[in-house]
Amino acid sequence: MELIINVMVLFVGIALWMYGRYWRKTCGKVLCQYAAACGEREDREKLMRYAIIAGNPYAPLLYALTYPELFDKARPLRLFAFGEIRCVFAGYYFPQRFESWLCDDQSAFVQEVYDFKDGKDDCTEYFSQAFRILSTDRDVTAMFMPCSTSYRYYRRFSGIAGFLETHGYARSGLDLICITESRECKHTSEKRSEINTANYMMSNALYGKRVVIVDDLLTSGTSLLEYAHNLERAGAKVEGAVFLARTFQMPSPARVKRLVWKRHLLARIWRKQAGYFL
Repeated sequence: MELIINVMVLFVGIALWMYGRYWRKTCGKVLCQYAAACGEREDREKLMRYAIIAGNPYAPLLYALTYPELFDKARPLRLFAFGEIRCVFAGYYFPQRFESWLCDDQSAFVQEVYDFKDGKDDCTEYFSQAFRILSTDRDVTAMFMPCSTSYRYYRRFSGIAGFLETHGYARSGLDLICITESRECKHTSEKRSEINTANYMMSNALYGKRVVIVDDLLTSGTSLLEYAHNLERAGAKVEGAVFLARTFQMPSPARVKRLVWKRHLLARIWRKQAGYFL
């Protein structure tokens, strides 16, 4: 009789554990979906936090996308060093596979990056802010990152080159390089590192110039370092680099969970202490 009772207790315990796990998983999924449907960051935070605590596997991804500045050493519109190059970028870029997870303001900024690449928007406000933060004097030349074709190069950078020169941020170096041949676009290639980017020639007029590299996107930084090296070989001195956006590198789910649990526990401790003093 005692054995039967023990077996029944064990069975009931397992059933309750499975039932609780099922509802925890279901709640986590609903919370994550509801958070993803919210367009504003402040509407997402609590939902994402509880979805992570409930163990939803997608919630850490959504949390990192919503608060990228918590997981990146470099922040938008703040000076940071990439190697020995002083850099500034205006905002985060997220690959297309994440576009349905972004907040409204993030989606709008990513669209501005696309528009800049296509020559539809010069994004002068972002670049002027970045140049002011870089704090260079007017005696610098803006050197624009070579593109896959001459057409793309001038379509993308002609507008911002004219703006920077007209408003005294930097002289235009748009014509100090010449695209000599077409190559595959790096952002559409599956083997970015194997693309030969040396499809341009540099003018002798670069010798002795102080330059700031200007580009739309900073991802791995390989192109930046290569271009800076070539500019210095031509006799120029690289004073810094300015980007419209920086590609966000996703942190591990474990790192996101640690941060969320830490914040959650600290918030509970703070509320208890506040209630005690009140």
